[in-house]
Amino acid sequence: MYSIGKVAAMSNVTVRTLRYYDEIGLLPAEKNAQGHRFYSDIDISKLHYILTLRDIGLPLESIQKALTGREVNVHDVLEMRLKMIQSEMKQLKKMEASITSLMVLAEVEQSTDWESVFATFYTFPNNRDALKSLWGHHFSEEEIETLLDLPHLGGGGELTDTTVDLLKDVRANLHMDPASETAQQLAKRWVTWVEDMYEGNSELSNKVWKTSQHEEAVGFYQFEKELVAFIEQAITYYYESQLKDNMP
Repeated sequence: MYSIGKVAAMSNVTVRTLRYYDEIGLLPAEKNAQGHRFYSDIDISKLHYILTLRDIGLPLESIQKALTGREVNVHDVLEMRLKMIQSEMKQLKKMEASITSLMVLAEVEQSTDWESVFATFYTFPNNRDALKSLWGHHFSEEEIETLLDLPHLGGGGELTDTTVDLLKDVRANLHMDPASETAQQLAKRWVTWVEDMYEGNSELSNKVWKTSQHEEAVGFYQFEKELVAFIEQAITYYYESQLKDNMP
């Protein structure tokens, strides 16, 4: 048998709560001659079942009805608690991914305008089924599966850092002549970045680039028109230069 103080400490509830549960008949305690409350192992299992039902939002009246004629065991309680924890972990993972993505977007756009950042963020559905539906108008099933496995903003890792640094540097040099040495170095980095991102699948990367410029395109990061014009011109000069260098 366990004292009320011991049960309170073991179960992370207050003595006052246990007394209340006793008074309303939800969790009756045995009392000694001095009126001190004591609980058995079965009572503790029952308490944790009560706490589980309470945590998922059931009122005490409904919990009391659920307990009527029910034999409570440790396995039932632990299994229910485990399912709750797993559900909470999934939600926390989603929140973690969302917050990380927002942080990266704010850094990429170099903006403290949260309205703009959130507007951009919500053009990126993170549900695979939603993305499949959106991309189904533009890509084959095989291409969609490839896209779903690609690194993404907020995913962390070296490629995300490369993306952030590259976009920062491009935006800082939009005033430069696309044929200048600085712009050509940026074009080279951009080409390398795209090759790494799409693992050399130039057909798919070009398709994504064209689709992402469409006004109604959703699901891809949409670059501002000034950046698109600059990088396209810089890359055109870059390939022309490469072609000249390789000519006999």
